[in-house]
Amino acid sequence: MSEGLDRLAATLGVPATRLAPLEAYDDQQLGRFDDLVQGAMTAEDKAFDASLDEALKLVPKMLRGVVQKMLGGSR
Repeated sequence: MSEGLDRLAATLGVPATRLAPLEAYDDQQLGRFDDLVQGAMTAEDKAFDASLDEALKLVPKMLRGVVQKMLGGSR
């Protein structure tokens, strides 16, 4: 397996062997794809946190901590 494939597998949290069909791509292409995947994952995390913040505004202050834990908030 190539270094780029190993890096992508680590980002996705899967064994590199599951990405064997991507071996046809060089490390530069795989690195670019890995960067895009990491960017998408970061954007998704930020969007989730923002939507959680908005949703918590509807919950009474006394219950926000409990509700946030139930919904899987990062704070």
